[in-house]
Amino acid sequence: MTPENKPLIYLLNTSKTVEKALSPGFNVSHCWMNGYKIYEAASHRPLEIPYSSEIPSNLHEAEIVVIDTGLREGFIKGHSSIKIIYRHTPSVVDLFPLDMNTALSNIFSTDKLQLLFVFCESNNDEVYTLQNEAGKSSQYQSNTYCFPNYYGASPSIRVGNRMKVVEGEEGIEIKQCLEKYLPQSSYKLVFQMYQGKESPEIPLLVNEAGECVAFLRRMGSKVIFFFPEIYDKAGLLLDLFNNVLPDIGFCGEIFPNHGSFKWINDFSYISLDERNKLIDIDNEIKRHEETLSSLKEEYGRVHSKDENVKLRAMLKETGDDLVSAVKWFLEYIGFTNVVDPDKDVDVDAGEVFEEDLNFEHNGVHFLLEVKGIGGTSTDAQCAQISKIALRRKKANQGNTYKAVYIVNHRRYKAPKEREVIPFNDNQIEDAEMAQRGMTFTYELFNIYYMIEAGVISKEAARDAFKQEGLINFRQSLHKLEFNHCYKGVLVYSLVIPEGGSFTITKADKIAIQDNENHWHRLSIESLQIDRLDHDEVRNGKVGIKVDRLVSGAREYYVVKA
Repeated sequence: MTPENKPLIYLLNTSKTVEKALSPGFNVSHCWMNGYKIYEAASHRPLEIPYSSEIPSNLHEAEIVVIDTGLREGFIKGHSSIKIIYRHTPSVVDLFPLDMNTALSNIFSTDKLQLLFVFCESNNDEVYTLQNEAGKSSQYQSNTYCFPNYYGASPSIRVGNRMKVVEGEEGIEIKQCLEKYLPQSSYKLVFQMYQGKESPEIPLLVNEAGECVAFLRRMGSKVIFFFPEIYDKAGLLLDLFNNVLPDIGFCGEIFPNHGSFKWINDFSYISLDERNKLIDIDNEIKRHEETLSSLKEEYGRVHSKDENVKLRAMLKETGDDLVSAVKWFLEYIGFTNVVDPDKDVDVDAGEVFEEDLNFEHNGVHFLLEVKGIGGTSTDAQCAQISKIALRRKKANQGNTYKAVYIVNHRRYKAPKEREVIPFNDNQIEDAEMAQRGMTFTYELFNIYYMIEAGVISKEAARDAFKQEGLINFRQSLHKLEFNHCYKGVLVYSLVIPEGGSFTITKADKIAIQDNENHWHRLSIESLQIDRLDHDEVRNGKVGIKVDRLVSGAREYYVVKA
């Protein structure tokens, strides 16, 4: 074959769209393979089927053979003296493995280098009785992957669509090409790989369990690509034949007229200026990768800090992990000897779980119920800890007990999408009457950052646990209304709401919450009304000069000195 006609590509059983895509640039021939037919099974009725095939007799001459094992209904029609006979009519007859045997026998009849692409969509093992024109019968056993015995290919049925490329540089160009065509693709078979350095295989794709669903295997002079059910087969093959395989060493002679000219940027074929710029680009990429790697390591260390782990747990966890996170918060704000009594419960001895956490502070014994739930709390869930406190009071009448209910509500939702207050009015009123405190973990999360920013104190947070009903950790804050920001002079024009029962002095601080929920505490440098300085302001609009402005500021408060 002249170089102009190479590679000769045979498409067996592929859709016509594949032939249409490849024909403009390649020497392509297409033929169908036998499929299957459904019959009414009958043990008393024999069946004879004329066997014809379109398999080309010169498959051994092709450089590339593509086989789609997806079964179609129907047999090849033609004149043939060969029959397939059954003593009893089966419910299904599948002739694809017989055609596969014919094709592979032809391909493996020579030592010519050939690429074989197999889209693995079916796997059947069949036994056939063939009868020739003279009436002589012979029995054959064949399967969809009837490669020569010494090469073997024994897939197992496994259906799914979650696939990923195998890590490693070996076969990287093919892996990267395959990865582009994974959307809407699926697999129906998995393959056992050979192990060891001398393995003739390169795994390309695996499923989530690590089972191989695509690989390349050398079989003597043949290179076989086993692919799953790729949605865009035409696109994949065109990409491989035009852009990938021609530049891979062992495929060079198969594609004498194709390639992406990757060699054109070799230093031997470019100017010195181009060479130097490519080296500069390479060095910059390496520098960037080193910087990025360093930043990722730094982020990993920050991300894994105990306080950050616990704060995330307060937003998403339930059970022991949530209890542990709340215990950490209580200790952070200064409570001591916080106990998780569930750890010491002996269920086998008949002991029961009661409160999740307890501690004593200034003579008060706090009992806490900590719950992580997908919805909001029921009345019974809110009240359970009060029952435990009453039983404990009855058993120890000299002690003072305080019940507190803490919930991580709608924990599968982002906290900003949850109810601002996860308790209804009746639940809050019931808690007030029962002298029970109630709060939620997203509020504790926010209070941590307010404490870190100096907006409220740990002491104030501890005192808040004495409250009844919905715990208000922010009693020391007084909200201001925004009027204007004078960026050039670092002045916020804010308004003390009508009826506000507080004053602003230079000794106070301004607390700002930004649009990412972060808190900032600013020092007051001066107070002005109508450009006149004041030491104290009780009402109305006031210009407050601060030490800095906050980007994305959305809420403003006074923190009293």
